[in-house]
Amino acid sequence: MPLAIAFALIALVLFVCASIARRRALALPRSLTAEYSPVQPPKRAADPVGDAILAGRDRRAVAAGLLHLATSRKVRLVAETTARGRAAVGVEVVEGAEFTEEDTELLETLFGPGHPQGRVRRFSKDRRAVGRRVRAFVDRRAAVLRRRRLLRPDGVPARLVLRVACGILLLIVVPAAAILLIAGVWLPGALCASAVALAVAALWLLPPGERRRPTPDGDRRRRHLDGLRQYMVLAEADRIRFLQSPEGALSAPITAGAAADADGALAAYVLDEKLLPYAVIFGIERRWLAHLKIAYENVDGRLIEETLSHASDLLLVAEALGDLADIGFAVADLVSSGGDALEVVGGVFDALN
Repeated sequence: MPLAIAFALIALVLFVCASIARRRALALPRSLTAEYSPVQPPKRAADPVGDAILAGRDRRAVAAGLLHLATSRKVRLVAETTARGRAAVGVEVVEGAEFTEEDTELLETLFGPGHPQGRVRRFSKDRRAVGRRVRAFVDRRAAVLRRRRLLRPDGVPARLVLRVACGILLLIVVPAAAILLIAGVWLPGALCASAVALAVAALWLLPPGERRRPTPDGDRRRRHLDGLRQYMVLAEADRIRFLQSPEGALSAPITAGAAADADGALAAYVLDEKLLPYAVIFGIERRWLAHLKIAYENVDGRLIEETLSHASDLLLVAEALGDLADIGFAVADLVSSGGDALEVVGGVFDALN
């Protein structure tokens, strides 16, 4: 009995430590102002993957990166269904799109060296392999952030210690709980079973990798991201049009014959769309998709067809998947806009550029 109590207390301590580690990983420095654009002076291109890592949202980094490629009109996402009725996302390269080295690395992470024959990859069979590539990709991008002096070079191994402690505890407590419960020793068995549940929950709560420590420049970036998060959480459909700054309102061209009031509707939609990767980072994608839908419905049908078509594609993909955070594991084969399959090995992206 005393040993069972000790196991339960140790598991409780590990659970509390894991909860604290998760909260610290997701906490951003408080911003005193709302931010309307992901771009922070000095001007640089938006980097949702790097920002997800700085914000402690490693598991959402690839999803945000893929959506950034889509909202930047480099790839087109199309909702598809596999033979087994599962939702998948078809990915097409937009003709004339120019890919950076980071874009290419992201696509290679998702599609890997192999290329199946059908249009839709049976992602359920190689989800684990994609997961391994995603973790390696995130580690490489974290190394880039260190070189840019946004993260300190030394990590903190506390999470590794917690993982090892949980693993050792499970090796001891799982057999003990099974033996005690089978023997009918209910109270100690229940305590051991509770220890098992707490240890498993602690492993689930622990953020992936090791704790990364931001530099002062990294903290400034994280504070900017908190301002962006505040804006996105508090924004309402009409409020977006009122509050957006000239720099934050990323407008798109419209046809000469379009009505003047449609310009504002399209600008509101494009602003919402550009922030969709960050909605995924902050875990508010469903709320933000509601803003997208409202803005899309207010866009005049006479506006450029490409923008409207792209908008409907994104909304259909979101509706099919339900959770855009899983979009990286639901990608179909990479094809060109002409429908030809593309191999993601051997410098194929040189041909695209």
